[in-house]
Amino acid sequence: MSFFVKGIILEQKKEPMLTRSTLVMRQEFEYFDCDFPDAAIDELSAEQIIELAKLAGIVDESDGKMLWEKLEKANLGEGGRLIIDAIDDEPYISSQMSLCVHQQDKLALGIELCEKALNPAKTYIAMYKHIFDVNFSLPHRVGKYKVEKIGGRYPAENRAYRHLPKGKNSVVIGSCAALHLARAAEESRKMTTCFITVAGDAVKNPRNVEVPVGTSVEKLLELCGLTEEPEVIVVGGSMTGRAIFEPENELVGPTTRGVIALCKSYSGGKSYNCIGCGRCDHACPKALSVSTMRKLAEFGKYDELRHYDAALCIGCGACSYVCPARIDIAATIIKAKKQMELAKKEDMA
Repeated sequence: MSFFVKGIILEQKKEPMLTRSTLVMRQEFEYFDCDFPDAAIDELSAEQIIELAKLAGIVDESDGKMLWEKLEKANLGEGGRLIIDAIDDEPYISSQMSLCVHQQDKLALGIELCEKALNPAKTYIAMYKHIFDVNFSLPHRVGKYKVEKIGGRYPAENRAYRHLPKGKNSVVIGSCAALHLARAAEESRKMTTCFITVAGDAVKNPRNVEVPVGTSVEKLLELCGLTEEPEVIVVGGSMTGRAIFEPENELVGPTTRGVIALCKSYSGGKSYNCIGCGRCDHACPKALSVSTMRKLAEFGKYDELRHYDAALCIGCGACSYVCPARIDIAATIIKAKKQMELAKKEDMA
């Protein structure tokens, strides 16, 4: 991966969350019964591993799909690849990457089980390498599995999977899902928790945390503490997430990557008129005409917007990040995309 590609370079801000071990919220765990409780882990068949993932109700945090369905439907064939997603290339977020640092044995077991279920030709862990604010070296291996360092500009995650060799099937599984699979095999434990980064300059004790699915954002912030009342709280990735205003009513789930609490919002609550600088066009990793798309989206000219490949927008937020006028360009285009999809469904009905 090269720096001479579209996108932007972001300060990662992953410390001290990545150095610190995961903070676990106290809870009662749930367990399941299976027909092969005494089977040794190394003797489990592919069908039994898939059944374990199903009984445990494991949801893959990388795409929100049920893990057992991904394992069952996969048909890697010759040259197929199993990729464990621990890239975490957005600022602050390190919930997947942290498992490669602090829970290597359990993660390695989960990867081994996925490997037995899929029988790939190659297995590796993908991790973002341009993290300069950590005071230790990121691992080169987790157990017997090699860590492939993904470089280049943000969004590296989207680009990494787009550049997989053509003609070779691949399956991407989140590191958290793999760890939950190991727990299912060792302890017959259901997936009732999720891993989330809680960070930002308003957070007193920033950490990666493991909390029950359905925990409110308010309780997460209470767990880690606040230095002052945040002006903005973002749920999801720091680039792709959304601002919320009722943390007591916002519940986290398996695909929630982070909760970011900031003393001041990036825009300060203000935006200005577009100055036509073209930075958004240059930053777009898909090389779209973002400035034109924003204008068409604002005026609701969806028929024209389709001609500018709006459907290719991946919602990475790079355009909003670089905009000197502090216009939330990404949100405008994403909203227009949803309107276009809705209109298309109505036309088909």
